[in-house]
Amino acid sequence: MPRLTARGIAFLVVAVGLIALAYVLERPELLPIAAIAGAAPLIALAAVASSRPRVRVGRQLDPVVATEGEPVQVSVTVSGRARAAEWIEHVPMAPGYAGPGRLREVTATRPGSIGYRYWPARRGLQTVGPLLIEDRDPFALALRVTDTRAVVAQLVLPEVTPLPAGPVPDPSTEAGPRTARSRERADDDVVTREYRDGDALRRVHWRVTARQGELMVRQGEPQAGPHARLVVDAQSLGYLDARLVRDASARSTRTSSSATFEWVVRMAASAAVHLAERGYTVELVTPTPRVADAPAADGPVGDVLGELARLALGDRAGDLDERSAPGAPPVVAIASAPDDQTVRWMLAQRSPRAPAVILLAGAPAPHPGELDPDPVRTAFERSGWTTARVSIGRTPDDAWLALLGERHDALPDWAIATGAGRG
Repeated sequence: MPRLTARGIAFLVVAVGLIALAYVLERPELLPIAAIAGAAPLIALAAVASSRPRVRVGRQLDPVVATEGEPVQVSVTVSGRARAAEWIEHVPMAPGYAGPGRLREVTATRPGSIGYRYWPARRGLQTVGPLLIEDRDPFALALRVTDTRAVVAQLVLPEVTPLPAGPVPDPSTEAGPRTARSRERADDDVVTREYRDGDALRRVHWRVTARQGELMVRQGEPQAGPHARLVVDAQSLGYLDARLVRDASARSTRTSSSATFEWVVRMAASAAVHLAERGYTVELVTPTPRVADAPAADGPVGDVLGELARLALGDRAGDLDERSAPGAPPVVAIASAPDDQTVRWMLAQRSPRAPAVILLAGAPAPHPGELDPDPVRTAFERSGWTTARVSIGRTPDDAWLALLGERHDALPDWAIATGAGRG
């Protein structure tokens, strides 16, 4: 709906004041001026109301799958009919929009284009748009904001930090670990087809989709190979700084937020990519239910990164299964302050002969009456795990080195690595 600007409202106030003065002071010559002052914003309002934009909006995102904190180039095409106007567009970045900018006149034969960059502030499935067109009269007395409603969803992955060689050994297979070139070639050689109703979003091949301009899904099965198990505690009770916040995408719901958990997710993403580079197929395990049909990124751990992008703090559905998990893959676990049942469940994810490491983020939970300041860490050490408790102020690569007992300078006692061995 069109509305008056502050200037237009001021014109009406002046018109009313002039009419009052004309009668109080008996100065009828003020009435024509009052009429002009009052008519101007009304005419502007009618002009803006009669020129409603009728447009279609399309967007191209580069890259299609974004990474938290890295720039995304957005190209917006506006076709249809619209006068020259200002625009802003909602984006998942502070302060919440891109712009304002100037959109030139759009006609049936000459579409308009807009380009800008934004830096995703949060991981997850984020929404870019809608585009808002602000149409004003030449004197800025009236304004109409048109919501084009068209939006596009973009998967934003957690930030990934390259990790140095660490405590997890390379897989020992007859063929040896896959090289980076062979993994890249295998990803490019995946057979794809057009998207059909009912296809899982995790099977969408984003690189081919961007190249062909339509949704394409993978047909090939993932290659078999040595496995590694990535265990992430995603329970609210396991994070001392977890708090309820309002979900911007669903106004009626509240979700848990934790700076420590966000660090854990970034660390898990870095570990997943590192393990894949060493030749492992990575399996993600959490004690809480995960988002069904989470979209996947490209690459050998695209499905894991897609699940980590959507991973949220929650509550477990019931008692955890504390029976030993099948197989004997290396285990990398990341948590903060898990409770006793979660500790037993995490210990069960490792077979007796498999290498296992755990990073505990942040200070340990207080245990009144306990002589051991960090019983969680002690439980893993006694079971033969390599452990380290690190501050979330450390970078993932530095935290990874802490598992080797390196770079201890200026760190509190609880941030020093200990364990049965380096695995």
